Amino acid sequence: MTTEANHRSTVDEIDFTALFAILWRQRKLIAIGTLTATLLAAALSFFIPKTYRSEGFYQLGNPENKITNKTDVQKENFVGIPIPLYKKSAPQFFNPNRLYFFAREGKSFSDEELNRIKAKFQKEGDINKWIIPIFAYSKGDMRELAQLPKDESNSVLGLSLSYEADSPQKTYKFVSFIGQYIRDCLLYVSSYDYVKDNYSKVISKLSKNENSIIDLQFNLLQNIKKMLDIKAILTKYPEAAKIENRQIVSVQEGGFRFLGPVTQLVGIESTLADQRRNLDALEREKEILIIQREYFSKCNDALKKFSKQGEIIFSQLKSIKREVFKNKDFSKGTVKEVFNNLNIDLQTFDLAFYTNCRFISGPTVPTRHIRPRKSVIVIITCFLSFFFFIVSTLILHWWQSNKKQILSAPTK
Repeated sequence: MTTEANHRSTVDEIDFTALFAILWRQRKLIAIGTLTATLLAAALSFFIPKTYRSEGFYQLGNPENKITNKTDVQKENFVGIPIPLYKKSAPQFFNPNRLYFFAREGKSFSDEELNRIKAKFQKEGDINKWIIPIFAYSKGDMRELAQLPKDESNSVLGLSLSYEADSPQKTYKFVSFIGQYIRDCLLYVSSYDYVKDNYSKVISKLSKNENSIIDLQFNLLQNIKKMLDIKAILTKYPEAAKIENRQIVSVQEGGFRFLGPVTQLVGIESTLADQRRNLDALEREKEILIIQREYFSKCNDALKKFSKQGEIIFSQLKSIKREVFKNKDFSKGTVKEVFNNLNIDLQTFDLAFYTNCRFISGPTVPTRHIRPRKSVIVIITCFLSFFFFIVSTLILHWWQSNKKQILSAPTK
């Protein structure tokens, strides 16, 4: 080791020794200061408002997932909703005005709580952070599978809901409320689409049905006239009935005219029988469509009159069904068929939103707060105050050692 290195080592050793000596002389100040700051922080941490967090998993149900047959294999309903339906409903979830309206109409919050909700949820992001969709296939699953299994599609199985407040009861109450709010939004969107889609389909089908009936009635009348004309020919030419039926006729258009009159009459009678059956089927379909039009027309009017609450709209769909069928003759098969089909649809909605839409985990009632963490506050305060008093001691010692020199220095 060189002389210069020995000298530097000696200087460093002397410097560190001097520093340690300075700190040792002020050890009581450092220890008492650190202890005082730590105890003060621990005492103040008891006055910091506590924050609690409640969580829950809300399962979703989809009324569109009815049992379907595919290659004679039944595929049972799966829980969850398609991603397009979720994206369509998401603007309802994250609408602050709708959230406040639903909370006010539900009458489960006090005026003070309603004001707090209105102030806290001002934009979409304020709601979005408490609602996280859980997909059937995550990004990790997609990477591992490379592609979705055959005949499968991704869906939203449910929502991870959470909320933070200054009491366990408030967090639990609000997470429960969010679950009800989500169900109401989905019920509103699904009911709205159900009414609008069926209303437009019924109107369109009824117009096509009436055109088909008009066309069939015209063809039926034409065939009846033709049959009467051929009978008149037979009356005028009685010998025509004795013409051999087996004869060569043209296969070109109009060649049937060369058939014997009796043979033509048999063909027309057969055609008329088919047309009458088709007409009966169209008339039956028309009866069904007229009842459906009455129901969905009233439901469509109800969408304009009532609020955008899913539960209210759904209750109106049931009420309108009772009103429409109150004076109907259930001995008619058409009336019974429409009634049963509407019952199936409404029961499917009921199953999807009042049975499948539910909390399968939580909402939890927190027993411990998540903030403030007193142990973390105490430890951080202890370290920071310890270093603060060390640095303060060194600065104070330097000032006392150089005060005279600094004060006596000539000013320019």
